[in-house]
Amino acid sequence: MIYDKLSNIARYKGLHPNLDIALDYIGAHLSEMGERVELKGEEVYGNCFTYDTVPEEQAFFEAHARFADVQIMRAGAERVAVSNISVLQTDSAQPEKDFWSMHGPEEVSLVLQPGSFLIVLPGDAHKLKMQLGSPATVTKSVFKVDMGA
Repeated sequence: MIYDKLSNIARYKGLHPNLDIALDYIGAHLSEMGERVELKGEEVYGNCFTYDTVPEEQAFFEAHARFADVQIMRAGAERVAVSNISVLQTDSAQPEKDFWSMHGPEEVSLVLQPGSFLIVLPGDAHKLKMQLGSPATVTKSVFKVDMGA
């Protein structure tokens, strides 16, 4: 897990070539991003979502084995929890979609808001969309990065 200010995103280049592609785009073109951008086919792409945050009891951990997520809040704020998969229990698994639904203790809690970003690597389970006080509408860009390639 990496959590930092968007202005520092270039510091994290060099971890993986596919991650570098996403970080370069974010650093230079994020403000121009539409609903979807494909940077390297299905290996590196981004989507922009607008949704309403939910109470904590409606959120769940998700995890990936191959893909990292780069999460960037564009408008609004949400609480996010991150835990290593080793402390969680699996509720459902869809390995063909690189998706596991899990539950268990939160190891780290943070607020994702404009100007910050979160990178969750394979093995970092993340619980998203949690409201801060009351439901709010947020807009977020999420880049999917294949770290297995």
